[in-house]
Amino acid sequence: MNKPKYTDAPADIEESLDYLLANPSKAEDALPPPEYFAKMLAKEKISLNIDTKTVASFRAYAKANGLKYQVLMNQVLSRYAEKQLR
Repeated sequence: MNKPKYTDAPADIEESLDYLLANPSKAEDALPPPEYFAKMLAKEKISLNIDTKTVASFRAYAKANGLKYQVLMNQVLSRYAEKQLR
C-alpha cells in the first residue's frame, strides 16, 4: 500500500497553520471545543448557588456560540482550578 505524499496543504489549512505559527498564543483556539474534553472526565452532580447575572452571562455566551452553558461553566472552572489552585 502506498503512503500518501503531503506536499501542499489546501490554501485554508496553510493559512491557518501560518497564522498559528506566527501567533502561538492563539494555538489554544485550534483545539477541539470544550464539550469534547468535558465528556472524557468523570462528573459529579452538585447543587450550587450562582448569581443570576453570572448564569445569564454564561447562558447568553453559550447560546451565541452554539454551546451548552453547563459544559461551558465546567470548562471555565476546570481551567481556573488547573492554573490558579495548584
